[in-house]
Amino acid sequence: MRGKEPVWEDSYKIKKSGCAFSGKPSSEFYDLVKQLTPRAKVLDLGCGDGRNAIFLAENGFDVTAVDISEAGINKLQYWIHKKGLSIETIVGDIRYYKFANTFDMIIAHGCLHLIEREDWMSLIEQIKSHTNVDGYNVIAVFTNRLPQPDDLKEFALGLFYEGELFTYYKDWKIILQQSYIKEDEHPGGIKHRHAINKLVAQKLD
Repeated sequence: MRGKEPVWEDSYKIKKSGCAFSGKPSSEFYDLVKQLTPRAKVLDLGCGDGRNAIFLAENGFDVTAVDISEAGINKLQYWIHKKGLSIETIVGDIRYYKFANTFDMIIAHGCLHLIEREDWMSLIEQIKSHTNVDGYNVIAVFTNRLPQPDDLKEFALGLFYEGELFTYYKDWKIILQQSYIKEDEHPGGIKHRHAINKLVAQKLD
């Protein structure tokens, strides 16, 4: 068992604060909301406290948000109520999410590297197969291009090799493919540098 909580849990527990990771949706969603049809079904795996899920629900999409953190989901529910939104929320481990439906967009933003390699490999196949034709996958992961900071080593169980994520989507239309270094600062003044691969891909058939 893990001996401590990850640093973002403290932010999740402060319900009235902004979302733990920048507070704003990731930039690619501003374009994607223009591509999705009204009431499109969206699944946000590892949603945290909901920075992407809230934005997508505000834009009229049917959002299901899943995270292992009860504090994160509680905070998301607080903001759902405050903003008058409708989002299905689930406290659960993404490794065991039961895909009862298909979706027009599935998101796994910053979470897959937190589970073991064999688990995320299986989950990516599930994500792809449960995406509707013309639908999108949005995935961002940490890679081994940089060593993980000491306070995250315990949690980054399944780091991707640099560029590895992109190989899983050779059979899809690549909308966005990025490899970059992000400077990050967590509560308490903890500063990190993360190597990130980000992908937006569309399923054509």
